[in-house]
Amino acid sequence: MKVYPKIPRYDHPVVPESFFDSAELVLLEKFDGSSFRFTLYDERHASSYPDPVVDAADGDGSLVFGTRRSIMGCHRDPLEDIDGALHRAVRCLRDGIDANALRRLHDEHGGPVIVYAENVVYSTLDYGYTDHDLPALVGFDVLPYAAIDSMTPPKNPYAETFDGFLPTEVAWDVFDRVRIESVSPDRAFVPATIIAETTGFDPENYVVPRSSLTDDIRAEGVVVRSDSCDRRVKVVRDAFEELNREQFGRDPDDAETGAERFVAMYCTSARIRKTVRSLVVEENREFGLHLVEDLYPRVVKDIWAEHWQEIMRLGFRFTPAEVYPLVAMRCVTEFRKMKPNAALNDSDPTTIWQHLS
Repeated sequence: MKVYPKIPRYDHPVVPESFFDSAELVLLEKFDGSSFRFTLYDERHASSYPDPVVDAADGDGSLVFGTRRSIMGCHRDPLEDIDGALHRAVRCLRDGIDANALRRLHDEHGGPVIVYAENVVYSTLDYGYTDHDLPALVGFDVLPYAAIDSMTPPKNPYAETFDGFLPTEVAWDVFDRVRIESVSPDRAFVPATIIAETTGFDPENYVVPRSSLTDDIRAEGVVVRSDSCDRRVKVVRDAFEELNREQFGRDPDDAETGAERFVAMYCTSARIRKTVRSLVVEENREFGLHLVEDLYPRVVKDIWAEHWQEIMRLGFRFTPAEVYPLVAMRCVTEFRKMKPNAALNDSDPTTIWQHLS
């Protein structure tokens, strides 16, 4: 399945100045979750699919799914073989998607299509996962295989346009036709919220509204679509970007000290989760925030053991007293995401994001 193109910020050089003067702009709520995509394996069009989709399918009618970069399996796979962060999304594919409706759409679009969605899991914003009935997947784009020229993204990811993607009205018709409305909210597939359809837009002065998922918080931002320009552009509120930096750490290029650069480059979410799994699975420790006291020194030790030569060569200047608090904060953040996402997906915390890329 084709990787979804990167959406540039409104002020990125690839965005033409005339974009915001387009006659038909559609503003969508930008949701904060995890990238997800799926396609129906239809044996009538077997030659249309790339090998990873064919390999993941379990016969005709399989809903093959993936994260942003990786094909992860199909909806017929046992849940224990699927990353814990995807259980809710897979239950949605099983109960909330009409596979027969998708198959009929293949006849209308010259072959199979890829549906792109947001997997509603806790990332940066807390939509009130324990207090609100939230959908599992939010659809926001559809691409027919017949419109794909290449599965390989360009070297500059922002140079790629959305040529070939279905127009907004057609895509939202697809969402309405494939979703099964009678399922419980936690297994529901819904289309992304259209905030406005407008002519002309001022991104500098736009005030991001409250989220359609809950009145308690403002949305992450908006995605501005133009079908005539084949482009999508994002406007993300400053407060979200700052919160995102607190949650995931700074970009190494934005680091102001050697300690911040060390943490940004090497203290990854994947490394923290790997160490958590080691403590819980291999040492039989109880999962919980109390593990942080032992966790962050191990993460630092693991980084140093694997990368010390590179770190010495790069000439970072920092002291352990500067690094340890930053790593501890990253570990606490990761714990706070693992626990609610495990509850949300009804899965073991140590399986959350175990295989995601």
